[in-house]
Amino acid sequence: MDRKCVFLLVAMLMLAACQERKSTRTEERREEIRRNDSTELAQAEAELTRLDSVITFATLEVEDMKRGFVFEKVEKYQMMGYWVLPAYRGSKERFSFFPEVEESGKLLLVNIDGKRRYAFTEVDLEGEGYEGLLPKGVSAQQRKDVDECYRFAKAMHDLDAARKGREKVLMKIRFYQEKMKRNEGL
Repeated sequence: MDRKCVFLLVAMLMLAACQERKSTRTEERREEIRRNDSTELAQAEAELTRLDSVITFATLEVEDMKRGFVFEKVEKYQMMGYWVLPAYRGSKERFSFFPEVEESGKLLLVNIDGKRRYAFTEVDLEGEGYEGLLPKGVSAQQRKDVDECYRFAKAMHDLDAARKGREKVLMKIRFYQEKMKRNEGL
């Protein structure tokens, strides 16, 4: 054989070996991606199970707590109603301060001045609480009422967060199921 033939033969063998190695690496990478996707899907399904449990218990807790509150809404004037403790039911003329929980789950501390102007302070339910937001001269009973409203609003907030988390996990599950279905043919 002459040198050209030997060179071409060696080049072809090297090219074939590179193609084989590239094909093997590609297959290994695909398998690694399939394993990772499978793991992500299993974790998302486990998270869905956990969130379903949280939602069940949080729903029971919120429904149980609602029994201690009165829902008020004047359709003519209000787009959103609110939950108040029975002591604050009806006219607010006799109060200068009271807590209320909007039906969306926000805790509002309501201050009414001498001219009957209302000022609302929303409590951050993910923050450090409400202590710094209370006006001076709040009685022990009012503190207790705010605490009860805070627990109710927090339970509603946690339920809403669990429901939103569940929706995100469902989207993640659908994504990985569709991805794995598409990759089955490869």
